[in-house]
Amino acid sequence: MGERKVLNRYFPPDFDPLLVPKRKYDPYKQVEVRMMIPFSLQCIKCGEYMYRGKKFNSRKEDVIGDDYLGIKKYRFYIKCCVCNNEIAFKTDPKNQDYVCESGATRNFESWRQQDEAEEKFEGERKEAAEANAMSALESKTLDSKIEMDILDALDEIKAYNERHERVDRAELGSAQKPADEMSAKERDEMAAFKRAQAARAVDAKPPPLQGSSSDEAVPAPPPTLAAPEPARPPSPPAPVVLKRRLADAPPPVEKKPKLGGLVAYSSSSSSEGEGAS
Repeated sequence: MGERKVLNRYFPPDFDPLLVPKRKYDPYKQVEVRMMIPFSLQCIKCGEYMYRGKKFNSRKEDVIGDDYLGIKKYRFYIKCCVCNNEIAFKTDPKNQDYVCESGATRNFESWRQQDEAEEKFEGERKEAAEANAMSALESKTLDSKIEMDILDALDEIKAYNERHERVDRAELGSAQKPADEMSAKERDEMAAFKRAQAARAVDAKPPPLQGSSSDEAVPAPPPTLAAPEPARPPSPPAPVVLKRRLADAPPPVEKKPKLGGLVAYSSSSSSEGEGAS
């Protein structure tokens, strides 16, 4: 199967490009292009809002007799997506923008108003500076002051970054620098610190006892006796529960030993009855 998208063509050896007829350039020719509208607009016929970035099949043509410093201007034609009204706008290379010509009105854009106000202010300032030498000097002084403030702010940011730049964690973990990396001033400060520590240790040592030399052993302090535990209060006696015999209750039954496999029970009432009989 041959290549579907051919990138080169075959030219025979006897091909003469001068014999190929040239096409006539039509300045009013329109080319169909797929594009997105570069600004939000409203149709003047139906009032439909079309926002920036909406895609349309447009027709593009050159603007005859209108250019900016040799840069061509192009005009685009689109149709409203609701009422089919034709809308035309062209490029504006001077302001790097587009100009809506017919069929719609451009919606309000706050940044465009701010840019226009800044341009107007700069133009008035230049005119005033050209007309008055003192105002020109004041404007130059103001510009130089603003530039100096910006440079000072940049210097502060650089100094801040230098102070907070990243360091090696190994250096942060080490408590002291090696002796060869310490400067003479740091070595003197370290020696003075060690001498002060030694002096404080000597002052804090207790004086020796009289009549005893430093070679004699210091007697150990006597052992401390533990304090006696406080006596606990006596616990209250357990309550005595007295079993009261009811008057109507029968007397207890006395159990006698077994006689020939039989168990004889006797009670005081039965014995008393037998005696009576």
